[in-house]
Amino acid sequence: MNQPTTSLWIRPAKETAVRPLPGSCLLREEQNGVTLLSFCYDGAEPLDMDEGAGITLRWEEAPAAFMADYRHSEYWCRPAFGSELKQIPDETQGLLLRHGDGRFTAVLPVVSETYKCVLRGEEDGTLTARLFSWYEGLTSCCGLALALKTGENPYALLRDCCREALKALNNGCAPREEREYPEIFEYLGWCSWDALQIRVDEAGLLEKCREFQQKGIPVRWAIIDDMWAEVHSFYGAKYDSFDQMVELMHQSPLYEFEGDPKRFPHKLAGCIERMKAFGLKVGIWHPTTGYWFGIDPEGPLFQRLKDCLIQAPDGRWVHSPELGKAFSYYHELHQFLKKSGADFLKIDNQSMSRRFFRGVMPVGQAARNLHTALEASCGTYFGNRLINCMGMGSEDLWNRPFSAVSRCSDDFLPDNRPWFTKHILQCSYNSLIQGQFLWCDWDMWWTNDRQAVKNSVLRAVSGGPVYVSDKIGDSRPEVLWPLMLADGRILRADRPAVPTVDCLTENPETSGRLFKLQSRCGSCGVIAAFNLDAENRPVTGHISPAQAEGLDEEEYVIYEHFTRAFRIVKREERLPVELPTQDDFALYVIVPYRNGFAPIGLCGKFLSPKTIASVDGETVRLKEGGTFAFVKDGRLVLEEREG
Repeated sequence: MNQPTTSLWIRPAKETAVRPLPGSCLLREEQNGVTLLSFCYDGAEPLDMDEGAGITLRWEEAPAAFMADYRHSEYWCRPAFGSELKQIPDETQGLLLRHGDGRFTAVLPVVSETYKCVLRGEEDGTLTARLFSWYEGLTSCCGLALALKTGENPYALLRDCCREALKALNNGCAPREEREYPEIFEYLGWCSWDALQIRVDEAGLLEKCREFQQKGIPVRWAIIDDMWAEVHSFYGAKYDSFDQMVELMHQSPLYEFEGDPKRFPHKLAGCIERMKAFGLKVGIWHPTTGYWFGIDPEGPLFQRLKDCLIQAPDGRWVHSPELGKAFSYYHELHQFLKKSGADFLKIDNQSMSRRFFRGVMPVGQAARNLHTALEASCGTYFGNRLINCMGMGSEDLWNRPFSAVSRCSDDFLPDNRPWFTKHILQCSYNSLIQGQFLWCDWDMWWTNDRQAVKNSVLRAVSGGPVYVSDKIGDSRPEVLWPLMLADGRILRADRPAVPTVDCLTENPETSGRLFKLQSRCGSCGVIAAFNLDAENRPVTGHISPAQAEGLDEEEYVIYEHFTRAFRIVKREERLPVELPTQDDFALYVIVPYRNGFAPIGLCGKFLSPKTIASVDGETVRLKEGGTFAFVKDGRLVLEEREG
């Protein structure tokens, strides 16, 4: 009932309408329950570079609801919800359909060696999977287009689709579970961006390091962010607002890799050496494009690397998509950063293929070359210690060979409630798709923001890095301690947080129901609940052990962190919850209740089960000392314990 019927179409170059496709075929293969659809065409007519060919999918019985994760800007994705296929936005890169019988269908469009596939709804109630190359003159198309599967567990469906599609592509990329999470990101970090922005300098960085030392905050790594290097357009430039600053950034090219001589009097290496004296590892931010407007043709850097560069249609110079030239570019940059003492990288502006390589090379090949070169160089010098950023195009997701972490939302905005709703929706639903490939970075944040605790709960359950961007003097250690141990090690969830099943295809801004994120901490579950109602009305719902995927024991303790309220429940039992306003939220850990005993962990920590080193019956060893909470014979007990 839930398998769609299909038909094929093409749009030849210079034509405005699609037409049926004769003489070609759609290859269908079943692998572990996943349907893999490969599109093949070989004709005399060159295909349109933006909408060359496609598949029309039609369900006999229309799905009841959907969540479409679509690319709303060059770099970022966000969710869309609806009940009709025609509402599915163009450039949808991952889709969950909920059927009337309660089952789901997951649909993942794929990026092959040459062609990129995305989804969109049509007015006639069908779903289009369109394949395009962003490259002129191609008269053939053959490659994997879609992976889809129907079943009861939507999380397993997405995992299976991703895994089987990657196997079929055989391009050297692996699903998230097979990637190595960098050890450095197991600890608390700080980033200079929101604190110092483009005027970042050695003096400010060292002052922030001293603040962490004086306040006893165990930050273990720091990122020197945008823009530390020599950018001559900054000299004498003034701006009166954030928007004016961004305008300046985006019209400025990079003059030289070295730290700006006015802001880094001891060069980049001298600054990093002084930061490391505070016990920090130091990472360096850089975009793929040198700076936002590329490489300055008047600078010495251009003269050294001009053989590796191409000029984009808007005049800026960026590295070539040819593999050898791209690697030579990153090799020189990363070799310099390594010699300067850097320990890891954050690389921005990654979804650049459409803007700069369109018409130069087919999208799959260009993206593959970009990420192969970038990661080969990063692996050589930094052991793949990398945060990817501004790279949520599916051409990027399907072509990162080794790296394990990537941003999953637009930039953090402090003291902004509408932003929080946008942010949590982006991170949560993007993690459903991106989280199949990589660990998700939910971005930096402020500890003195009026939404600081709410933001910290998000990072606790995210499963990714935790790092702040507080201005000098503004860090609040009391907001950070629930997230980590005394040595700065993050109490990190086992997998990316994603919405519970009952939230997957409902818009939480209008549903009137709790919005819930679920993840795991070993044998325990964790659920964070929020009020995201657009009109700030009360929302209701329920919490159940069954909502944390994979919990399968008969009885659990549900423990709420902030109130210390608890309840012993069966796995399918529901605990009713109401959150009156957008300022209200709750955090639940769900612990197996065995033989009348459930160890909660250190009750001062958000992910309290992560503070437990081992359990043997009722003998519990903690990772460090503190107030240990456990339920014994129906009672909550709090005891002071040593680690």
